[in-house]
Amino acid sequence: MFNLRERCRAALVIGLALVVLVPPIASAGAETSITLKVEAAHGLPGLHHSALCRFLAAHMTDVRLADWRFEPGEGDGAAPNRVEWTFKLNPYAGGEVRQFVRKPVAEQGFDVHRPVTIEVRLYLNGKYQTLVERQAMIQGGPNDPDLAGAVASATESLLGPSGAYRAINVQQLPTHDAR
Repeated sequence: MFNLRERCRAALVIGLALVVLVPPIASAGAETSITLKVEAAHGLPGLHHSALCRFLAAHMTDVRLADWRFEPGEGDGAAPNRVEWTFKLNPYAGGEVRQFVRKPVAEQGFDVHRPVTIEVRLYLNGKYQTLVERQAMIQGGPNDPDLAGAVASATESLLGPSGAYRAINVQQLPTHDAR
């Protein structure tokens, strides 16, 4: 039979062992990140569709969000965990010079900055979660810093610590009744 002192000592040893073991398990779970496939509805001037997906994934990664990883979508169908980018060219009031022979739109950039509406939708486990919309002035092409900045800003607004996805998750948390 154990006396009270031996039981307390055993409980203390077990308690300390649990304290030592639990934090590594919790931090291992916190380090896992979700990989999102990056998909685009169309190409943009200066970027074909596949190049645009690579461009988007690279600049989303530049935001350095710990909980998320980004990979360009392969185009074989909608991945369950994905972000879908849509770019809509807004009307341009600056005037243009007409040309008789034009390059395909995906191979040419704009001669000037053009207004564009950017929509980014988040899907997790195949279910739509939320949307972020941005207005930007871009020139197009793989070296456009304004396009890269707009991608980073939209990514932060969608998935960042105070982004749209976190806001809907906070609203979904159960509330406790204060009775």
